[in-house]
Amino acid sequence: MLQDNQIVYPDAEENLASVFTGERLARLESLGKFSIYYGDRPSTEAFIHRIGRANAVLSGWGFNNDVLGALNSVKIVSFVGLGVSTFIDLKKAAQQGIAVTHTLSAAETIAEHTMALMLAATRNIVRLDRETRAGAWNTGLQGFDLRGKTLGLVGFGPIAQATLPLARAFGMRVIAWTHNPDTQRAVRYGIEFYSLDDLLAESDLISFHLPATPDTEGMITAGRLGKTRPGVVIVNTARAQILDETALIELLESGHVAAAGIDVFSQEPLARGHPFTRLENVVLTPHVAYNTPEASAAIIDMAIDNLEAFFNGKPVNLASHS
Repeated sequence: MLQDNQIVYPDAEENLASVFTGERLARLESLGKFSIYYGDRPSTEAFIHRIGRANAVLSGWGFNNDVLGALNSVKIVSFVGLGVSTFIDLKKAAQQGIAVTHTLSAAETIAEHTMALMLAATRNIVRLDRETRAGAWNTGLQGFDLRGKTLGLVGFGPIAQATLPLARAFGMRVIAWTHNPDTQRAVRYGIEFYSLDDLLAESDLISFHLPATPDTEGMITAGRLGKTRPGVVIVNTARAQILDETALIELLESGHVAAAGIDVFSQEPLARGHPFTRLENVVLTPHVAYNTPEASAAIIDMAIDNLEAFFNGKPVNLASHS
């Protein structure tokens, strides 16, 4: 019976407190006993203790295999966010009989952040703001226009599709690479699909929109980065594992990559003194491209939808480890 379910959210960010009220809270409580913990990401021991004998977990940060291995009662993890495979070992979860679901919301929000990083990087916004506050008046530092430039989208899922009209509104030519370059999608979006190497060579700006999977990890090698146009601008709001971070740093230092806007990193939080933090031609944000009140509410709604569907015997949005 639904009343016997125990649902726990062991790692909720404090800014979600206003979301878990009213109708959303009522929906969760109609599924069973609901508990939520706010604050910093808990230790492994605290995570396991908070979950206890719950049979359903909402999680925004995911958890390591030590936590996963201790979840003897859990039947479903409804991940609150994007890129679940980065945060939970889906193969191990499947071996334990735990269903893992994902959410698909926030595409438009991340697309807006992509454009914000693109503009900040190409117009030196962060550097000029900092210098102006310090009393300098650096009118000689030029940026460049987006209009007339070619933007290459690596990946063409919902986020890249949401980025497409925003880039076109700035007068950009947009091309894309995808695992599935079918003609119908090309016609539907009015876009030309390129091979990956051709896209990297032809684009003035490159924006990454791929999940972290065995197929995409390390896809953008040092060699591929080196074949980009001199003066290229790179934006990554997807996953750091897609590309060779060390090679990107070297190309930023040399000036081959003119600028970058980066929201995701190989290690998070970004370590103090990381090379990215010393480069004037890099704009950094702490993995927050998804983080607006509107997107947070939409993601939570879908995570609750996933729980409801699972408990009704018709699971949706199941994450696959294949």
